[in-house]
Amino acid sequence: MVSILIPLRRDAGYLARCLESCFAAGDVEAIVLPDAPIPGLDPRARQEATGPVGPAAKRNRGAAIAKGEILAFVDDDTRLLAGWLAAALPHFEAPSVAAVGGPAITPKGDPFWARVSGTTYESWLVSGGERRRYLPGAPAEVDDWPSCNLLVRRTAFDAVGGFGTDFWPGEDTAFCLALVKRGWKIRYEPRAAIEHHRRPSLKKHFVQLANYGLHRGYFAKRFPETSLRARYFAPSALLLGLIALLAALLTGIPRAGGTLAALATAYLLLAAASVARAGPRLLLPSVGVIFISHLVYGAAFLRGLAAGRLPEEARPKIASQDPTPSGKPFSA
Repeated sequence: MVSILIPLRRDAGYLARCLESCFAAGDVEAIVLPDAPIPGLDPRARQEATGPVGPAAKRNRGAAIAKGEILAFVDDDTRLLAGWLAAALPHFEAPSVAAVGGPAITPKGDPFWARVSGTTYESWLVSGGERRRYLPGAPAEVDDWPSCNLLVRRTAFDAVGGFGTDFWPGEDTAFCLALVKRGWKIRYEPRAAIEHHRRPSLKKHFVQLANYGLHRGYFAKRFPETSLRARYFAPSALLLGLIALLAALLTGIPRAGGTLAALATAYLLLAAASVARAGPRLLLPSVGVIFISHLVYGAAFLRGLAAGRLPEEARPKIASQDPTPSGKPFSA
């Protein structure tokens, strides 16, 4: 059996659709993990109220009561696409495979700015090789995958002690690294796809991105095996280079203006090329959001790199459950 675990605070209007897609996927057990009981829940689903704890603690609670040999982690604002389970399960026939992840695609019916957010993440200038997280790519072995679409062998989950509750986001990075360190493999299966709603406003998009950057910068020191990689430093290099060129321009250094103009033109052309598939309506807004996203992520990454400790690490733990910071949704 496959147990699908869905952590959430409360029903934000997506849960019924998510559950319908879960039961359409095959013979599964669906466990919903809200803060407080949700009335009128689909009777086919199990419900375990957890209190106001973070998503990692919720997943661990769900795993403790799940019956499945495979634990599938998704968010409440996702919808499993046809063939999701059939594509993922064959990978577990290899004993060395501990987990399988697939892409989380932006729904075409999302609001405009949510689609711009999705287009930004799909850009190869923003995500590089990791754009396969948002668009189907080539099958591969990976060492880090988001928990919004991740299936895990129960024995492997238990062997590493489940998800750590010190970090959010980033608990999935630590979890995947623990699997890899024990010699397990994580497979990327592009056909095991889901739809995942993006942030509906630019403010929420940039807040999410800053949180990603902060944790990745800190993880470059804490988990260098999978986070100390050049691509994560690139936005910070762009930010520092821009500051240096602007300073040179303001101090009257010869040719600084021409260099800045040439680099800006090249950057904008690359950004446009990276999202050309999105169509003309999304292209120009996405180019602007890509630029600001790089600056936001780059600044947050430097903050994380300089941090001695992240705020959530200092927060007291209650029964090994780490409260989620208020005002921030679970879904990534």
